[in-house]
Amino acid sequence: MDARQSRSPRSMTSRLTWWIASVVVALSVAAGGVSFAAAYHEANKLQDGHLREIGALIDARKLVLDTSDVAWQGSQDSDVRLVIARLEPSSDGTHATAPIAVPATLPDGLHNLESRGQSWRVDVRTLHSGERIAVAELSMIRDEIASDGAMRTLFPMLALTPVLVALVVFLVRRMLLPVRRLALVVDRQDDATLEALSEEDIPKELLPFVTSINRLIGRLKEAMTQQRRFIADAAHELRSPLAALSLQAEHLGAADSAVVARERLVTFHAAIRRTARLVEQLLALARSQHGSSMKPSVVSLRELASDVVIQTVNMAEDKQVDLGLDHVDDVAVVADAPALAVVLRNLVDNAVRYTPPGGRVDVSVTFNGDDLLLEVKDSGPGIPEDQLSRVLEPFYRIPGTRSSGSGLGLSIVSETARRSGGHFVLENIDGGLRARYRHPL
Repeated sequence: MDARQSRSPRSMTSRLTWWIASVVVALSVAAGGVSFAAAYHEANKLQDGHLREIGALIDARKLVLDTSDVAWQGSQDSDVRLVIARLEPSSDGTHATAPIAVPATLPDGLHNLESRGQSWRVDVRTLHSGERIAVAELSMIRDEIASDGAMRTLFPMLALTPVLVALVVFLVRRMLLPVRRLALVVDRQDDATLEALSEEDIPKELLPFVTSINRLIGRLKEAMTQQRRFIADAAHELRSPLAALSLQAEHLGAADSAVVARERLVTFHAAIRRTARLVEQLLALARSQHGSSMKPSVVSLRELASDVVIQTVNMAEDKQVDLGLDHVDDVAVVADAPALAVVLRNLVDNAVRYTPPGGRVDVSVTFNGDDLLLEVKDSGPGIPEDQLSRVLEPFYRIPGTRSSGSGLGLSIVSETARRSGGHFVLENIDGGLRARYRHPL
């Protein structure tokens, strides 16, 4: 078995849910990263602003620095967190502050400084009095504060992601609910309750799909109707010939002499041939209606026309009808030979059957490069104009017709034309009827 056939079908609901959830998670992670970075940066800017504000307060003498340096410790540990130092040049060119030493050459502004094994954020400022001060904050403490603030910003988004994923699952399943409902409706239908699907409340994206299914259901209903009608008509048409055969068989068995038996046997054989012809036409109609697969092969047009005329010549002689070939191209083409033979046989059979004694039937088979033209002209009474379309229906015969027949020949040709893409036309001409069947190659 092919691996692709053995593989179970993939769920569209699962695929949509997985992809949308993946996009939501990816976007949430990306947005969270951007949000964390932005919040972290803003927290650092805010703390830098605090360092500047302390320096500004000292410069404005709203905060008095009485000693050379001041250090603040944390409330929960003994680590120094903030240092404010007056920068006084020492003998070695540096400013001695505790616990941080700021180089004398450090310009005004914000700097990151490593001192005594610790990282500091330092704001150096020159006061209006000419003094220089340094306001320093331990970088580790700043990073903790910034990280904590950024995490507080990130947490709601991370907490919301599972909710969004669950919402996506719910919405996808709800949006695809009409598909599951349609599947249930289709599963409940059978050949007796086959009806078109309702297009109410169907999403716009699914509407073309539902419309196509409804068209398919319409074709199926039509096909099943034709099948039921065909079976009923076939049973009706076979009943009379079979009853006649049974009666003639009884008469043959009751014959009291060889001469009578021989006469009845001839009639019996003729009835068998008519029944066999009816069965043959029924099978041909069934094949044409159900679109049996074409089997192209090389066909000689002259042999095709000659074989059909030979098969029908005995019936033509019995009716004293002049049956012959009018114009036949002596070429070979690649086509569906059985279908062409069935079409031409039924056209010729129909023409001979309804042409009165002493009449004429001409057969033409021509090739024009793109298609074949099968044409049969007869000198019969023709068909009333209002009946030209009705005679293409199976088992239909014009009221008052005395000639024997099943009413299947022209319907077989019509169905073959419909299935093969051909074109079949009946038209009354001066002194008869002309049937044209154009078969594409």
